[in-house]
Amino acid sequence: MKKTSFLICGMLAGFAFTSPTLAGIYSPILQVNESVVTQFELNQRIAMLRAFGSQIDVPEQARTQLIEDRLRMQAAKDAGITTNEEDVLAGMDEFAARGNFTAEQLLQYLRQRGVERETFASFVRAGIAWRNVIGSRFASKVNIADEEIDARLGDTAIDFPKTVNVAEIILPFAERGDGPTRALADRLSETIKNEQDFTAAARKHSKSPTASNGGNVGWVPLGNLPPQVAARISQLQPGQMTAPVSIGSAIALYQLRGIREAKSASEQVLAVSYMQVAIPKNKGAQSGQIAEATKLINAGDTCLDMQSNAAGFGEGAITSYTFTAPEIPARIGAELARLDKNEATYFITETGNVNVLMLCNRAKDIPEGARENIRNALFSQRVGSFGDGYLQELRSDATIIER
Repeated sequence: MKKTSFLICGMLAGFAFTSPTLAGIYSPILQVNESVVTQFELNQRIAMLRAFGSQIDVPEQARTQLIEDRLRMQAAKDAGITTNEEDVLAGMDEFAARGNFTAEQLLQYLRQRGVERETFASFVRAGIAWRNVIGSRFASKVNIADEEIDARLGDTAIDFPKTVNVAEIILPFAERGDGPTRALADRLSETIKNEQDFTAAARKHSKSPTASNGGNVGWVPLGNLPPQVAARISQLQPGQMTAPVSIGSAIALYQLRGIREAKSASEQVLAVSYMQVAIPKNKGAQSGQIAEATKLINAGDTCLDMQSNAAGFGEGAITSYTFTAPEIPARIGAELARLDKNEATYFITETGNVNVLMLCNRAKDIPEGARENIRNALFSQRVGSFGDGYLQELRSDATIIER
């Protein structure tokens, strides 16, 4: 009995000795109605956002997210909606897959940057709970008419009758961060005066495989380019350059070097199929990943070859996609634009990793399941808009106290 008492006293003494530090880390800094946010949670969310590539005002972004996550979880509780561990695991898998990770690979990536599993799990949990809240409140109010789907399918047709000779400079945010990357793009936009200037800048700054060739892409159908890029290039005369264009995880500049009118009416590209392979991080630094990507690109001639050759990269490394043309992420579309069927390239993701892309097909007809995919996308957008309004109502009605 005396021994037990001694141990308990020792534990309490140790706690008392360390409690000022612990109190500082875990002390509440925000109160959102009846719930609190601690300094530890804020530090963790900041670290997670930076790991995901956020650059602009990250502490304020983290604070806002944590407040809104508390409101989402409170709304779920009020609605009697619960989220179990299986839901969270599935959500983690879903989120990780967007970056071509498995959940375990993403968790390891976060751990290496000081982010605990529960931080990511809490983020996912709040997102799942909120999706269920807005679904239960607003799904019955949303109806997608066939005419809306027909209109969207009409919009997917990309029919630029020109072929253009272009050069590119691709500046990924992952290398310098958002602000410095945009500043560099603006400076290049102001200082590049001719083709020689553009070529030199591409060799020095661009992170595309075309950099070694002065950014030269060559002749491509204008409709292969992302819509926002094609629209800008279509307004240029040879020798002119676009202003900096945001293409997702990078800023791009394009210089038009020639125009050819199509000899015959062009067929509309309605969908694009491609394969994306995440090069494993164990292949070394970025230069090692690029070397591995180049090796993979040169090892095969088809998407089936690519899938076979990359099979050893681990679960989740290989993903195949089919998108209607406007649904292709801009960063991906910029890379696919210069590819013919079964050609491949690599690019640098928002987290600084290297991915390989191979174009499998450009379809001239509506792919199977496209109508249902468009219906689901429109439905999600509409319900999400209702949800945004509801979240603003919750925030307006909430008692939020800074401590």
